[in-house]
Amino acid sequence: MDKWIKFAVLYLGGVIVCLSQFKIVPVMHELAPFFQVSSSKLSWLMSVFSLAGLVLAIPGAAFLSRFGGKKLAVSIMVFLVIGNLLGALVAEHNFYLLLLSRIIEGISFSVTVMVGIVLISHWFPQHETGLPIGIYGTFPALGSLIAMNAFLPMMKLWGISSLWLSVAAVSVIGLVLYYWLLDAPEHVVKDTQQEKAKSSILAQAFKNKFVLTLAFSQGCMAFVLFTFIIIYPKIFIDFYQLSPESANFYASLFALFGIPFGALAGYLIDKTGKPGLITLLSFALMTLATLYTVFLQGHFTYVLQMFLLSTAISLASTSVMITVPKIVKQKELLGYSVSFVTQMYYIGNFVGAPLVLWVVETTGSWMMGIYLMTGVSLLGTLGIFYFVISSQLDKNKAV
Repeated sequence: MDKWIKFAVLYLGGVIVCLSQFKIVPVMHELAPFFQVSSSKLSWLMSVFSLAGLVLAIPGAAFLSRFGGKKLAVSIMVFLVIGNLLGALVAEHNFYLLLLSRIIEGISFSVTVMVGIVLISHWFPQHETGLPIGIYGTFPALGSLIAMNAFLPMMKLWGISSLWLSVAAVSVIGLVLYYWLLDAPEHVVKDTQQEKAKSSILAQAFKNKFVLTLAFSQGCMAFVLFTFIIIYPKIFIDFYQLSPESANFYASLFALFGIPFGALAGYLIDKTGKPGLITLLSFALMTLATLYTVFLQGHFTYVLQMFLLSTAISLASTSVMITVPKIVKQKELLGYSVSFVTQMYYIGNFVGAPLVLWVVETTGSWMMGIYLMTGVSLLGTLGIFYFVISSQLDKNKAV
């Protein structure tokens, strides 16, 4: 089967995962009074989605070695179906059981990025991976765009449970497509000697200081990215006094702007051969765009800030994930290296919104929350600066 058809199926699965992840965001303003909880507490419905990633990101690489890419990819959809069906049963009744269902959904998210990059590296020659990885990196943006515009009207028409039921239905479709159309090498560990070899590979992957640096910066990026995804509607409703529908529309522009720039990152890196420079410029722009949030005055500035931030984050996130295979050329190390970068991504995702919203609620100031995100973004930028000057990527022979 053509590699681009398989890639399209893989991409569709990523979008479904993100529909599951982001379905909470456009209805947070309605859910908080429904469950009678604060915004910071409600934000845990988003953050716990990445909890499994904190636990399974690194073991996920071992699962990939033991069971192979296709079985792990199919399991992504299985957990999505289970988690969303449970959520549909409890969504209107129990906040804490809903948290549990979100954790189950999040098991799929914990290995999606790693499986995607490994499969793309299997289907495409190394010199052609930049564009497909760049395009693949846009699935969160497309999933967010659909979620921000579809789920609030859906909830008003059919109730809270309809959000989980609809995602469960499309997850079943994704499960069938993954099972029938994807292929992957089956790297199965069979004996104790091979288990020891895998442990040695894990240790070797984590000794790569360049992977550690990229992982740190990716975590900072995720802190900023997922916090903005969650708080954009709330900022527009509470701070700028927009209606929930208008707030969701503006927030969806953030995802829309990001879609082309993920693919552009892959194209630029393939054409220029300078992934470090492109990544550094992207992180620097992300920091400036984050700080710009405190200076917004009117609709034009809302759109401009989202355009700048979305462009920067899409380029930054995708550039990091494209760079990892370029500095880790031994295929047996790639899964573990990607899993560590992904784990830091989940950590940033997990702590970002609850911490920022807690700061906002404690200080009574949105500006303090924005300054916190700006500081985290600056740390990520400094990490990429260190990576660029120390790795000399064009000359680096990799691990």
